[in-house]
Amino acid sequence: MDRPPKHNIKRKALVLGTGGHSRVVLSLLFSQKNHEILNLFELGEFRKCETIMGINVLPFPASLNDLKKYKYLDIFLAIGCNEKRKHFWEIISAEGFNTPNLISSTAIIDHSVKLGKANVICSNAFLGPCAQLGNNNLINTASIIEHEAKVGSHSHLAPRSLIAGRSTIHDSCFVGAGATIIDYLEVVSHTTLGAGTTLIKDVSKSGQTFVGVPARSVSKR
Repeated sequence: MDRPPKHNIKRKALVLGTGGHSRVVLSLLFSQKNHEILNLFELGEFRKCETIMGINVLPFPASLNDLKKYKYLDIFLAIGCNEKRKHFWEIISAEGFNTPNLISSTAIIDHSVKLGKANVICSNAFLGPCAQLGNNNLINTASIIEHEAKVGSHSHLAPRSLIAGRSTIHDSCFVGAGATIIDYLEVVSHTTLGAGTTLIKDVSKSGQTFVGVPARSVSKR
């Protein structure tokens, strides 16, 4: 897809999702002033004549081919649910659309951090030296990914969550508000940590949910 000239022309943006997270994505786009926001797409039940923060809401199209007529088009995902966000990221990526990172101006990203695509990094988040972030993650307000920590793809770090140094969480994890993963741990994909949980041991079995300090599994057997 063509890139715009360096001056004067804004890229056009479409936002997928109309839930609470859409307000965060729109606010970031408005503040950065790099995009002309065309529309929001409703991914569930469509309600006519709806607008969110002044942007029109349209039903998600059966085919994305019509969108390719726009030059300089970027698509941003405003979807809190990991699995749903992964599903739509795979659809638009397969169609060849550009899915850039969206990073708040107040986030602190070390120059050595490695970033994938389609990540939303919210206000006051911190990514430390040599941290790594895959694709399509939601790094929420004031969350921390410390030095040399790794986060896979399609995960959600809720506000003020912490991944301590040299720990790794794999794909499609949810780390609740204020939860902590201490240093040097490895957490398998599809792990959920409840709000305020402190994880002090590796997690090797997928699909578990943990709560408490220290964390204990509450998954159904």
